[in-house]
Amino acid sequence: MRAVHNISKKCREKIVELLLEKRSKSELARDLGISPASIVKFYKGRTHASDLTILRALNVADEEEKKAIARLIVDDLVESLLDVLSENQDLQSEKLDLLKKTLEERDKRRILTSLGLV
Repeated sequence: MRAVHNISKKCREKIVELLLEKRSKSELARDLGISPASIVKFYKGRTHASDLTILRALNVADEEEKKAIARLIVDDLVESLLDVLSENQDLQSEKLDLLKKTLEERDKRRILTSLGLV
């Protein structure tokens, strides 16, 4: 997943914290193929999980955790994108237009679904 490379250190910390809700530090370290000391460092914010470790985290996560991790990643990436857009308000891009259209379509579907029309 290419997006993993672009997530913040804080997001990486949150992913580790999320996985620690259902596992001990030792269990998570074993599942991720790293040392328990690394988990402690991640948890305390001294270092951050690598892209490979985050990808492994997605592989060991259960379905509920995968959804929560996906939300963390999306929120982090959107926050970064909003920062860029706020500093460059006149930015024009085909990809940005596609993103806006995709979000509008998703919102329309959500509204129609909530009204029982879909």
